[in-house]
Amino acid sequence: MKQIKFLLINPPIYDFSAYDLWLKPLGLLTIASALKNTGAHVSLLDCLDRNHPGGKDQIPGLPHRARPQKWGCGHYLVAKVEKPPALKALPRLYKRYGISPQALKDSLLRTGPVDAILVTSGMTYWYPGVQEVIAAVRGQYTSAPVLLGGIYATLCTDHARRFSGADRVIAGGRIADLFSALTSLGLGADEKQAPAEFPSYPPPAYELYPLLDSAAIRTTRGCPFSCTYCAVHALSGTGWERKQPSIAAAEIRQLYSRGIRDIAFYDDALLAQAESHIIPLLEEVAATCPGTRLHTPNGLHARYLSRPIANLMKRSGFTIPLISLETAMPQAQENTGGKVSNEHFISACENLKAEGYRKGEYATYLLAGIPGQEPEEVEGSIHFAHSQGAKVSLAEYSPLPGTRDWDTAKVMLPGDDPLWHNNSLFPAYCLPKWQKLQRLKDLARSLNSRF
Repeated sequence: MKQIKFLLINPPIYDFSAYDLWLKPLGLLTIASALKNTGAHVSLLDCLDRNHPGGKDQIPGLPHRARPQKWGCGHYLVAKVEKPPALKALPRLYKRYGISPQALKDSLLRTGPVDAILVTSGMTYWYPGVQEVIAAVRGQYTSAPVLLGGIYATLCTDHARRFSGADRVIAGGRIADLFSALTSLGLGADEKQAPAEFPSYPPPAYELYPLLDSAAIRTTRGCPFSCTYCAVHALSGTGWERKQPSIAAAEIRQLYSRGIRDIAFYDDALLAQAESHIIPLLEEVAATCPGTRLHTPNGLHARYLSRPIANLMKRSGFTIPLISLETAMPQAQENTGGKVSNEHFISACENLKAEGYRKGEYATYLLAGIPGQEPEEVEGSIHFAHSQGAKVSLAEYSPLPGTRDWDTAKVMLPGDDPLWHNNSLFPAYCLPKWQKLQRLKDLARSLNSRF
């Protein structure tokens, strides 16, 4: 029987700014493992891999090469590009992040013949990178079908079907749906071979990277909360699934055995039901993976961060743990979902300090530009978080389809192009009160420097 060959691609990013904070195409890597388990041959082209050979190319006008930074993070290769028509009037530089277009073409040539190409997609407003990759694939592979999945494909399915150039758009995150599409195309991968539910998903195929500075894992899928600004339920369904703690710990040990010390959790509710999940998982990590640095870019639920959890986080290597707060205004907390209160946040910070974290060694993020929010509310939230010893990261609000806020936010957009979902644009250009957002960023930066 002929071995089916798949090429999996993570596109470059087109945006006003981007930085590699443990960003990995986790869904694509999990699919790679599932396909390999069927006997298929899988190749990976990650255009955002800072260790890709194409990352050593010199690009005309390139400010710097990709270079490693602290904790396995770093700058992408970056080049200025022309703004798309929808953004022409905005006085900001638009850029392309990732390996050069020539390196992309060279990588496709080196890959050789394949039977199908699977492309993932990140944020909805990053779709120009999807279009670029699919156009490049069409130039190299004239007969292999192109299937598109990921966040953009799920939240903007109609747009993706009209404008991405893909033959099939797979909405949602179920591997079974992808396998079903591949079967219909005569490409093996029978749906019966697909892992049915998240707990049985195989570990990401990190072996496809010759060199890794850091890695990401997901031990749970979904979230038990329903925040108005969050699209997790549109992406993962309304349920909340967990892998067995021993299986999740084994994934971390495997990465540890490769010398990876910086590992980021992509979970949306990592600390929920801690006794049966994160506690046994971290006990195993603390005992078997000394020197590991664990990161939480999605934020931790403050209500679950008890003192025993804080102790275990310290022992297992949590580095600058990020606590979700979003806002310190009680009414806004209630209106956006009620997952956190100031009392929860104060308690979480006290527990971290009691277990050895000093002020400034933990952080929180706050949202700015939520429809109906006043800048003064964010300023008060910054001062509140600082008073509890937390560094503040200010995140601009992004209006996304699939969220409870979408109907309110979409009428404020100047058009229906997903480019306007960009969090760098919405507060500054759609809400007049937020045109002085930089002042709040400077305030947060100034207070952070005092720790």
